Amino acid sequence: MSNIILHIDLDAFFCRAEEIKFPFLEGKAFIVGGDGRKGIVSTCSYKAREYGIHSGMPTFQAKMLCKDLIIRPVDFEFYGLLSKEFVNYLKQYSDKVQQVSIDECFLDLTDFYRKNKTNIKTLLLKIQNELFEKFKLKSSIGVGTTKFIAKMASDYKKPLGITIIRNKDIPTLLFPLPVKSFFGIGKKTYPKLQEIGINTIGDLYNECLNHNPKLISILGNYVEEIPLYLEGKSSDEIDSSYDDPKSIGMSRTLDYDTNNVDKIQQILNKEIDNVLNSLKKEGKFIKTITITYKNASHEESFKTTSFSKSFKEFTKDEVYIRNEAIKLFNKTYNKEMIRLIGFSVKNFKNKSEVVTQMTFDDYKRHEQENTSFLIINELNREVNKKLFIKCSDILKKD
Repeated sequence: MSNIILHIDLDAFFCRAEEIKFPFLEGKAFIVGGDGRKGIVSTCSYKAREYGIHSGMPTFQAKMLCKDLIIRPVDFEFYGLLSKEFVNYLKQYSDKVQQVSIDECFLDLTDFYRKNKTNIKTLLLKIQNELFEKFKLKSSIGVGTTKFIAKMASDYKKPLGITIIRNKDIPTLLFPLPVKSFFGIGKKTYPKLQEIGINTIGDLYNECLNHNPKLISILGNYVEEIPLYLEGKSSDEIDSSYDDPKSIGMSRTLDYDTNNVDKIQQILNKEIDNVLNSLKKEGKFIKTITITYKNASHEESFKTTSFSKSFKEFTKDEVYIRNEAIKLFNKTYNKEMIRLIGFSVKNFKNKSEVVTQMTFDDYKRHEQENTSFLIINELNREVNKKLFIKCSDILKKD
C-alpha cells in the first residue's frame, strides 16, 4: 500500500485571520499588507482578486483597481497563534506532521488509515469541517502518494477544495494544466517555457523525457527530476524536525520570491519572535542559532543553505539572541532571490545544567545596575512618588 500524504493549505490565511477578528470584512474586497507608495500586498481576499489584485502587487496599484479597497496591517502574532492551533489539531491524526509555512502542513495519514479503515473522503471532510468549526479556518486539502502530488492536489481546487490524486490519475488531472501550475515553476520561468512551446504540464513532462536542449538551458538539472515528480516517485518523507525537542525553529515560504532586504528581515524578525516565545515556554538555555535560506532559482533546484553560529556560553537572553541572529543574517545573506527563510535554535541545556561564572565585565555591569537602582529609589523617596524608572525597564514593558 502506498503512503497517504495530505497537504492541508489554509485558504487566504492572513485574510481569513482578519475576518475572524473583524467579521464585517467577510465578502469585502480587502488586502493584508503595507500602505503607502512602498506598501506591498501580502495577500488579498477572494473578492479583491476579482478586481485583478494579487500578492506581491504594490498597494497603490491595488487601490487604483478597487477604489473601496480595505487595507489591513499584518498581525503576525495573531496569525502565529492560529497557526499553532492548526498544527496541534492535526497531531491527533499522526505525529508525522511537517509544517512548511505558517499556513500549510503535510500530514502522513498512512498509519491512521490502516488502523481505522475509515472512508478517506469522509475523513477529509471531517478535518476540513472541524478546522472551521473549532477555529473558523477555511482550508483546501490535497491527497497523494508523495508530498508533491499532495501539494498539487490541494492547489487543484480552491477555496474549500478536497482533491485526491492517485498515481494513475496524474496524466488525466495534471497534464492538461498550464505549465505555470506546476509547483516549482515560478512566474519568471513559465514565460520562457511558453516561448519554446511548452504550455502544459504534459508538454513539460514529455520534453523532459526527450531531454530538450532548450529546456535544459532554462531548468538545468531540474529536467532530470521533473519526470519523477510526475510519476509519483518523489519524496513522501515527512520531516517533523520543527517539533524536535533538540531544536526549536520556524520557517516561512514567502508569498513571492524576493531579494528585498527590508521585507526579508521583517519576516525573519517575526520568526525570531515565535522561536523566542517557544524557548521561553521551554525554559531552556541555548548555544547555537541557525538561519536557513531556500534559493528561488530553478537552475539551482531551489537549493537550501544554512548558516549557524555557536555562542561561547549557553544563554536565554532574548535581546542577545536576537542581535546575534540579525548579525548572522547581515553576514550571510548575499542579496539573492529567495523563496523561504527560516530561523532555529538548538544545543539546549536546562537551567540546572548551566553554571554561570560572573566575569569582571559582568561584575561591573551588576555594580552599575545596583548603583542605578539605589539612585532611582532615593529620587522616588524624595518626591514621595514613583516617578523615576530605568530606561531598560521601560523597554521590557514595550
